Amino acid sequence: MRRLAIAMTLILCAALPAAASAAASRDFYGVMAATDPDSTEIARMGAGRVGTLRINFVWGAVQSSEGAGFDWSHYDAIIGPAAQQGIRVLPTVYSSPTWVAGQTNHPPTGRFRGPFEAFVRAAAERYGSNGTFWSQNPQIPKVPVIDWQLWNEMNSPSFWFRKPSAKQYTSLLRVFNRGIKSVDLSAKIVLGGLFRTPRIRNGVRLDRYLPGIYRAKGKKFFDAVAMHPYAANPKEALQFVRETRRVMAQFKDRKAKLWITEIGWATGGVRTPLTVSPGRQAAYLRKSFNRLAANRKRLKIAGVVWYSWRDLPGGIWFNNTGLFTQGLDPKPSWSAFTGLTGGTP
Repeated sequence: MRRLAIAMTLILCAALPAAASAAASRDFYGVMAATDPDSTEIARMGAGRVGTLRINFVWGAVQSSEGAGFDWSHYDAIIGPAAQQGIRVLPTVYSSPTWVAGQTNHPPTGRFRGPFEAFVRAAAERYGSNGTFWSQNPQIPKVPVIDWQLWNEMNSPSFWFRKPSAKQYTSLLRVFNRGIKSVDLSAKIVLGGLFRTPRIRNGVRLDRYLPGIYRAKGKKFFDAVAMHPYAANPKEALQFVRETRRVMAQFKDRKAKLWITEIGWATGGVRTPLTVSPGRQAAYLRKSFNRLAANRKRLKIAGVVWYSWRDLPGGIWFNNTGLFTQGLDPKPSWSAFTGLTGGTP
């Protein structure tokens, strides 16, 4: 009897992380599609009970030239099928059209701030809480875009050409906030996902860049901070998340949520410290979501997004972090993900 009691105790303790994870809402469990998914892929996401789909929301895909009208057909074909599957879309508004800047990673400046504000306002008018997309398509369940993310890893010159600047970003954030919230007061503004330590010339560490946003008086323009805690293992990733919350606490920001808009490990390509076996990738996914879900109330974590949905060609590590291969064959990590969500692998 004593052995049985000990065994039952061990089983219950082992189940605690999973139980904590299961208590999280569906939209806590997200994936990032590095390339825009088609309706077949979105249906598979739905079967797996993906809750949040993060996509790149590209200005140039909607407005081909200065003064041209907005063509929403590309994003209608993603947001509509996602809503039919009960998936909420998290758009990351990133990149400038060729008619705005010579480099897509160069943010809109000067006279292009006005057209940028018009673009994001129109996006919220179409897909937000009172969006025309929903009124024009009453057969589609209404799952409006609530969270809007501005830019991606803007503390790295790979995404903010040429030299990252928290002050410049805050200036654009002000415009972004005004454009979105002028038509949808229920919308939430999410900062671009910050890389903890961009090891590149002119890269700025998260613990320097995020304080720069606060010092530039950016606190009133966002509702959530986002970060990308790529790490050697899930334990270290959670430590990075705690560090970010401590930075927020230094500026008395207890209200803002915290999004993990990218986390993942690669199963192929050129080997790096973030390259693991398919089995370990699955184990790390499970541990990461469980640890983050268990800490979501204390750290105010709104959601976690796995990068990425499927592998892409190329040997660089982040092209090999998919839940699926390039040919859409599932890896063990997909079964791990659906084991957490209760979906069908």
